Amino acid sequence: MPAQVDPAGIPDHRITIQKREDGAIVVRVQSAGEEHERLPDAVFSFRCGDPQYAYWLGRMTDQG
Repeated sequence: MPAQVDPAGIPDHRITIQKREDGAIVVRVQSAGEEHERLPDAVFSFRCGDPQYAYWLGRMTDQG
């Protein structure tokens, strides 16, 4: 079973949140670790109605 990650536990400096013109929210989480061992960044998108949309919209507002 995959480990559960609490998004509130991800440091703000590793997260970029943008809202596109179509209303979708795009969240990029920068990978951690040594550059030669680092995985690609994780990128997620959420649209109004998605369960996590309001959370990321609020987090984006808090950052701005």
